[in-house]
Amino acid sequence: MRAALLSLVLVSQAAAEAPLTADQFDALTLGRTLTWAEFGQVYGVEQYLPDRRVRWTVLGDDCKLGHWYPEGQMICFQYEDDPEPDCWTITPGATGLDARYAGSAADSVPVVVKETTEPMACFGPEVGA
Repeated sequence: MRAALLSLVLVSQAAAEAPLTADQFDALTLGRTLTWAEFGQVYGVEQYLPDRRVRWTVLGDDCKLGHWYPEGQMICFQYEDDPEPDCWTITPGATGLDARYAGSAADSVPVVVKETTEPMACFGPEVGA
């Protein structure tokens, strides 16, 4: 009985840590604004628009437009001012979504992504967009 319970817990944990598919990610983010934090400190906000488009800002910086796309089990973000994509493995977490940057060590602390009801504030060229 104890072994069966331990097995069930391990299977549940593995399933909970499975990366989100593009369709799952889209369903969870479309029309929402998410706040990204690491080590308990908020550092950016991203608004998810139709057709996998995004508006991103590091707090206090200009807003940047971009888009996201699936790459294997990762979700990659390509922004207008950066030729290199930023790719993340995104999984369900205890307080929202957990995101691990491509190439991060498996035991690194994930970035926590939480949904916010606050409107996204843009301080640069995209103000009012």
